[in-house]
Amino acid sequence: PPVAIPSVVTMRQARIALKRAGLLDTVNAAVAAADEETKIAWEFSTEVQRDFPLVSTLAAALNLSEQQLDDLFTLAATL
Repeated sequence: PPVAIPSVVTMRQARIALKRAGLLDTVNAAVAAADEETKIAWEFSTEVQRDFPLVSTLAAALNLSEQQLDDLFTLAATL
């Protein structure tokens, strides 16, 4: 059976998954260069929703495919 892709993970889970994938520094740099609302969302959110616009924006900036993004959410849910 196909694996269900998590639609929400905690920010802790997301950051650890990004770190394990070698992407956390790049994401942090992208957020630092972004607008104030993006910085607030990254710093103060307690969860990350798969369909959140920031996720799509960062995925595009990192050239991540939908499959790679799904894989990150799947990994994050295990942490």
